[in-house]
Amino acid sequence: MRTRIAHRLVTLSLAIAVAATPATALAQSPTAQDEVVMRIGTTLDMTTANPFGANAGSDWITTTTQYDMLLKFSSEDLSPAPSLAEGCTPSEDSMTWTCTLRDGLRWSDGTPLTSRDVAFTYRFAIDNKIPQYRPYFPFDPTFETPDERTLIWRSTRPTFAPDMPPWVYIVPEHVWAPYDGKDRRTILNVRNVPSVASGPFVLTEWTKGSSWTMERNVNFWGPEPVVDRLEFRVYSNEEAMAQALLGGEIDVADGFDATLIDRLQADPNVTVHEAVSDWWLNLAFNFGGQGPDADPLPALKDHDVRKAIAMAIDKQAIADKVYLGTADPGDTIIRQASAYWHLDIPAEEEIPYDPQGAAALLDQAGYRDTDGDGVREDPETGQPLRLRMPASTDTPGAVDAGRLIAGFLSDVGIEVRLLPSSDAKMGDYWGAGNFDAYIWYWSGDPDPDYQLSVFTSDQCGGWSDGCWKDPYYDRLYERQREVTSREERLQIVQEAQRYVYEQLPNIVLAYPSWLQAYRNDRFTGWTPAPGERGYLLPSYNYDGLLTVRPVEAAAPPARAGLPAGLWVAVAAVVVAVVAAIVLRGRRVLDEEA
Repeated sequence: MRTRIAHRLVTLSLAIAVAATPATALAQSPTAQDEVVMRIGTTLDMTTANPFGANAGSDWITTTTQYDMLLKFSSEDLSPAPSLAEGCTPSEDSMTWTCTLRDGLRWSDGTPLTSRDVAFTYRFAIDNKIPQYRPYFPFDPTFETPDERTLIWRSTRPTFAPDMPPWVYIVPEHVWAPYDGKDRRTILNVRNVPSVASGPFVLTEWTKGSSWTMERNVNFWGPEPVVDRLEFRVYSNEEAMAQALLGGEIDVADGFDATLIDRLQADPNVTVHEAVSDWWLNLAFNFGGQGPDADPLPALKDHDVRKAIAMAIDKQAIADKVYLGTADPGDTIIRQASAYWHLDIPAEEEIPYDPQGAAALLDQAGYRDTDGDGVREDPETGQPLRLRMPASTDTPGAVDAGRLIAGFLSDVGIEVRLLPSSDAKMGDYWGAGNFDAYIWYWSGDPDPDYQLSVFTSDQCGGWSDGCWKDPYYDRLYERQREVTSREERLQIVQEAQRYVYEQLPNIVLAYPSWLQAYRNDRFTGWTPAPGERGYLLPSYNYDGLLTVRPVEAAAPPARAGLPAGLWVAVAAVVVAVVAAIVLRGRRVLDEEA
């Protein structure tokens, strides 16, 4: 955010037991020579198999592969498409939606999957206040299940919410009912939850810091995948992962630095895939209010200070120097992948890169260097403009961008104390509010509602970066939730983006592309989402796993590459939370929001 029979596990001191689905729910194991195995390299281990606690990118890959939504995002343009439900139909007043599930759905353990599971999941998310799901259920919805295939969603006001669609993975009631009513920290931190799923693959093994395995679900309702097993291997860095791809130890590399593109492209058996940005590098300001440890620089509440900072930052330099041209300079808070909703500020209306103008603006506002130490002081408090700026070491480019920004701001009399930090530490800074500004990331959903929601006033202590509160923006957010005309809503959504851009609670620094690569002598038939420049591995949906197939003339043997024992020995505990940024910018909170 985001009882079982024990299955085989690698017996290492680092191994973590993942409760397994009963054997009848998994693919019957063919002989090794017949088994189709896809080996996927990543620099990020899973952190949890709990779909409600999913936080890092590999959590989302695994969750998306195992679980279905009521409706899914289409691979073409991320519009709503049939999934567990064949479709949802609104009443004339859009206050009642009737959704019809497919016939004969079953969970991976053979239990029937019915509308009760959908209603349970939605009520579980609402009643237990799972924070990342809050925006999906406006206007006090209720859910009725007159039969096993029918879900009736009623709301107190007209809504388009069922057709967004809600990015909520449906879980089995018979597994999750014991956790209903527990405190939220307990729910988010459940670790040994059984993997009883509806999707094409089920998690069967997880060796922490090393690897995890997913096997084909024979009770999957959709077309049968050609691939029998997915083996995810964790590498300590992108260089090691690239070498493994070039050496044939893995078939796919998920997420690597632009400096590796030329080397990978030099191999005719490797195809590099550049996915359109669905995340952005974010510089967020802290306005305070998170708790007793929150003590941000008061001057950041001054719009002139924030605008001067924006004017002092050369976004094009960040795109060119940090991302080597595989990023666009950023502007608004809806990512480029949501092409219909994204607002591209016209060049003539952008806040310009103008260091001299930034210095002049600070001068006019009274922020001057009175003691000659090169740092301006706040005219009201006398505090020097010194910013504590954590930057995520697990977000590609964040620390390097921070170093550039420190130089940019020094030139206009603002000192930056850059604090490179893991995502775990970033979460500590964020939750306590003990920072002035930080550099992290945001992503979002195909629909803009979620990303817009994180900037609302009531998200202070929830998803808000720095507790920015603005009543006018709050009204814009609520208006876009209420209209049912797509065209009218687009106008409001774009007005909200422009307003945030101008008010500067944050600065969108860059829209980096996501780089993947695969061996074209091993697999073919990928279905990226969205569109040709979409993601190859599961992010919005798992469609690619249903169409990908071996290149018959050169299909690799199962478990090729290093022997398992040696590979485990050289695989380091992961140091970078990378895939999270391109899958879902959902930083799950353990504390109450």
